[in-house]
Amino acid sequence: MLGRHAATRWRAPAPTFRLPTSPSPSPPAPSIRTRLASTSTQPRSKPTRKRWRTFGAVGLATAAVFAYDKEFNADAISRSLRTAAFGITLAADFKLNFDVSKPDQVDALHERTARRLAALIDDNKGLYIKLGQAMAIQAAILPKPYRDALGGVFDAAPKIEWDEVVRVFRGEFGVDPGEAFEHFEREPLASASIAQVHRARLKPVDGRPWKDDEGWVAVKIRKEAVPKQMEWDLFCYRALLWTYERLFDLPVAFISQYISEQMRKEANLKTEASNAERTARYLADEPSLRDRATVPKVNWQWTGESVMTADYVNACRLTDKDRIAAAGFSLKQVMDTATEVFSAMVFKWGFVHSDPHPGNILVRGNPKNPSEPQVVLIDHGLYVELPEKFRHEYCLLWRSLFVGDVKSIENIAVNWGIRRENSDIFASLTLLRPHRLRKKSPEEQNKTTAVSRSEQQASLKERIKTMLAQEDLLPRPLVFVTRAMRMMQGNNQAVGSPSNRINILAHWAATGLAISTPQHSQSLRALGLRAYTVEKLRLVIFRVVLVFVDVGFVLTRVRAWLQERMGRKGEHMEDLLEKQVTEMARQEFGVELDDSAFAG
Repeated sequence: MLGRHAATRWRAPAPTFRLPTSPSPSPPAPSIRTRLASTSTQPRSKPTRKRWRTFGAVGLATAAVFAYDKEFNADAISRSLRTAAFGITLAADFKLNFDVSKPDQVDALHERTARRLAALIDDNKGLYIKLGQAMAIQAAILPKPYRDALGGVFDAAPKIEWDEVVRVFRGEFGVDPGEAFEHFEREPLASASIAQVHRARLKPVDGRPWKDDEGWVAVKIRKEAVPKQMEWDLFCYRALLWTYERLFDLPVAFISQYISEQMRKEANLKTEASNAERTARYLADEPSLRDRATVPKVNWQWTGESVMTADYVNACRLTDKDRIAAAGFSLKQVMDTATEVFSAMVFKWGFVHSDPHPGNILVRGNPKNPSEPQVVLIDHGLYVELPEKFRHEYCLLWRSLFVGDVKSIENIAVNWGIRRENSDIFASLTLLRPHRLRKKSPEEQNKTTAVSRSEQQASLKERIKTMLAQEDLLPRPLVFVTRAMRMMQGNNQAVGSPSNRINILAHWAATGLAISTPQHSQSLRALGLRAYTVEKLRLVIFRVVLVFVDVGFVLTRVRAWLQERMGRKGEHMEDLLEKQVTEMARQEFGVELDDSAFAG
């Protein structure tokens, strides 16, 4: 029993059977649409966010740059971008639409370009106004839209606020203008592209009160934006000329570096003060001009790089005929003096005021003799110094033009990188009147008459290219000397051409040539009989020619007087020269000049 019960209780463990594990079923393969959806959305979610973050960062950085540019950099970057846009638009428009066979299309192109140029100058202001003024002086040789666009650029310089005047003065001297002077007028006398001028009164040195006209000075304050904008503006100027040269195949960029250097000097008022003192010394050493012309005395106590102080002069502009007449001064005497001063600068001193527009040459009564006029030179920022070799050659050129020394004229032209066949136009540019070294043959005259205007203009382009074929030889100061000559011509014409300008220039050219030519080198022993005889003959011819120029000038004055008495417009010397230049430009070059061609 017991065994049975035990057997009953114990049972062998039931065998366990494990079914083989089958792998889990694979998910169904996605459809084509599902795969496309996953590749187009899910993997691109992170790059898209990154791209937007990049765009946002770039936008913020750009906004920060322009904010900094506006607040601390006088909009220099913004102005440069506007210039770049103008240059790109100009280049594209001319390349696509300039076709001389379609005059209406060309006229419309000039209209668009002139509007864009005027808008650029108006928006950028600063040195762009000075650039616009330089263009306006020569605008007569440009199509009419440019003359209209640049007509008001001389009055375009805005004035700066009083707070800026105080900041500039304090930055230069550490005190406010009110502390430095007994009186300082807040309203400026004048405002230009680089600086503006205020009238002020110095503090008495010894405590003695000033008399009515004593102690008054003119304080020139450079605008705060000028040093911040200058290098950007000059870079844009050089880039535009370089682009223009590449696009239109005309040599214009070679002069840009030299002009940039002169502009930098002009913006430094300490340099201007030094130029003024140097010119004052030249005038003091010139007996024929010593009392007839003057330069306001510089006050160095209140003069620095951004501020210049000099004696205040109560005077009128060179071309203010009514005030000059009311003072009882002779217009001829005034203009003769101004022309002689300029001639001495060019031919004798070799140190030339290169911005002699009417606002920079004033007229007042001579303090020593109030019944006589005195010319006052101001604004001495833009001067060029002539190397002695260039000054001597320029004097020789002028004398050679009057004695018909063709060989010397052509040799000088070649030395200056101008081809011999372009000597006629070179001589005309020097005298600012038509001048032919040799007469044209009948065949050449007929050929000139037969060509069309477009052919003439294309020929002019080729002549300019060949004329400047060796641009490295061209004396850089010649650009500013010719510009200043042109302005003095305009000043004379503006008051009725009372001065025999060409005769005065020729006399001073002879004086300058004598200074740079040692006396012993002109002796019979040094030259030999033949050369000595030729030289003396040229001297006689020179004097005779000047006499004829004087006679012609007087006859022209008489003729103009008679025309005015008959109720017609009197044609004076400069008016006749304008007419001759206009005709020469039309016949030979297809360039139309108008009445503003000689207006400085």
